[in-house]
Amino acid sequence: MGGLLKADLKKLSKSKCFIVCLVIAAALGAAMALLYNYIWEQSGKNIAMSYALMEYYGFSTDMLDEALSSIPKRNLWSYINIFFSDSSIWILAAICVCTYISTEYSAGTFKNTIARGCKRTNIYLSKVIVAVIEIMSVALVYVGAGSIAALFFVDINSDFSAGNMILMVVTYILLMIATVAVYMMLSVIFRKTGIAVAVSIAAPLILATLFNLVSMTNETLANLSRFLLMNTYVEVESMFQNGEGYIAIITALAYMFVSTVIGCLVFNRSEVK
Repeated sequence: MGGLLKADLKKLSKSKCFIVCLVIAAALGAAMALLYNYIWEQSGKNIAMSYALMEYYGFSTDMLDEALSSIPKRNLWSYINIFFSDSSIWILAAICVCTYISTEYSAGTFKNTIARGCKRTNIYLSKVIVAVIEIMSVALVYVGAGSIAALFFVDINSDFSAGNMILMVVTYILLMIATVAVYMMLSVIFRKTGIAVAVSIAAPLILATLFNLVSMTNETLANLSRFLLMNTYVEVESMFQNGEGYIAIITALAYMFVSTVIGCLVFNRSEVK
């Protein structure tokens, strides 16, 4: 197993796609921080006025709260939370992980490794571990670049305790590992890089959109939509506010386990040419 990990890490370090994704993650993180700041500077007064008018006339501010939930508050943790929960990490991870795994087929490295007598399960788990390192690197660069840029115009204070913030970060890490497990499963099922990337990006977006539309008229589906992996990222903060953080953790572990088992079974039974 150690030899497999060493070989896979070496391949990852030479991956041009991985390096490009890191550069994009850094630039995108900084750009998003500046964009959020611009929105607050241009719309801050209008937002405050909208709240005041709605409260004055007795209207519920729930819709406005929901609309603003995708925009961070003026403190560092809120920015960090948004960076973890928006779709940027999801999309970048899909490109990185699926490209890395799919090219292992076209480059013949799967076949060469198997020929050396290693168990397929060990090969698969080695790829999972390296893919986790890959997505964590992308996430760290994206969140780090955005947070550093945000430091110039936001407060460091937060409404959350240090313990809750640590727990939420751990939850996001578990969700990212679960995301890797899903991408690995899709990559060994479809094999082709383009198809794997397309399905990894499109399928969650389509499912989330459909669930969100239907859930507007169905409370049961609204509750179930929280268990879609992509939606769980967005719900982490509210779950912890409501004392339901364990739901996000259990969801991540469930996706992790099921996707890994399915991925291993498919890979063990597939023919590597």
